[in-house]
Amino acid sequence: MKLLFSPLFMRFAFIGLPLLVVVSCKKDDPAPPTAPAVTTAPLTNVTSSSATTGGTILTNGNAAITQNGIVLSQTNATPTLTDSVIAGTTASGSFTINLTGLDFNRTYYIRAFATNSVGTGYGDVVTLNTANDTTKVRFMYNGKEVVYGIIISPVTGKKWLDRNLGAEQVATSYDDYKAYGDLFQWGRPADGHQLINWTASDAGTAVNGTTEAVANSDIPGHSNFIIPPYVSPWVLDWRSDNNRNRWATIPQGPCPAGWHVPTRDEWLAEVATTMGGTATSGGMTDRNTAYSQLKLTIAGKRGVDGPGSVNFGQVGTYGHYWSSTDRLASGYTSARDFEVGIDGVQQFIDVKASAKCVRCLVN
Repeated sequence: MKLLFSPLFMRFAFIGLPLLVVVSCKKDDPAPPTAPAVTTAPLTNVTSSSATTGGTILTNGNAAITQNGIVLSQTNATPTLTDSVIAGTTASGSFTINLTGLDFNRTYYIRAFATNSVGTGYGDVVTLNTANDTTKVRFMYNGKEVVYGIIISPVTGKKWLDRNLGAEQVATSYDDYKAYGDLFQWGRPADGHQLINWTASDAGTAVNGTTEAVANSDIPGHSNFIIPPYVSPWVLDWRSDNNRNRWATIPQGPCPAGWHVPTRDEWLAEVATTMGGTATSGGMTDRNTAYSQLKLTIAGKRGVDGPGSVNFGQVGTYGHYWSSTDRLASGYTSARDFEVGIDGVQQFIDVKASAKCVRCLVN
């Protein structure tokens, strides 16, 4: 504020007249700039690998916005620009960001931000959990991420994966070779030995080679199919010490976390009593009912056929599925499997060097 005195008014003041004072007010200066004010949008469209979020810039703090978007972290509960940044596309108002390719079964801390010449303003933190939904399972298999569906058995109410491990798709028929999947030696992890290139409903070839060197560990460390010595007492196991519980060393076996290779009794519960099963009603009786009930297919098996030899058998005729249960007899063990065919669904035993389908069941 500035006081103005004219000479005339000063003269009047000296002779005793009242002094007239004129006051002039200048316009107020603008408020100094501050960091922007931002809110974080609620999470929507949440899946096990994606979500939608964003934010709203409430004020720019009297300075131009130079950057905005969201920050996120799996470890920092109050993420900042030093964490992962996904840029927005607006300098004012609301913006939306679609998050994709998120890690499965992880917790993410997320908040919106906007930056001007003064600093960065952040919205509230929202927490995202990328867990499985009720209809799909997302996991890593053979070095890549896969998403399988879930089948609820009409017989037991149990939840099964909707396809064999390694299958390209859910079966459209019991002889849909794109749904055959991989063939595992009993108790062996998904290390590449199981990979099959299916070319028709009755034909396929192995992706990797073979070896006659029996493994001395539950994890052989290579991708070759192991052909054990073809000598008495015909143990025919790919593993040297005949470990009977090898799929339990990693509880889920080759299945995703929280799932497992079914036991003998869990398979029997899905099979009709007329086929030796324990289903209280209904149950599988042949390859048609096995397909309609659990989308099982008839990929056959891969077995040892003599010294240094391995073959594919019954492809397009029978489906062979491992259980996680073995059988001790005469000092050595074999393993129990289930065979799905035109004439029935039955429990059998086979040597552990054989390779068969794996279908996973939730714990």
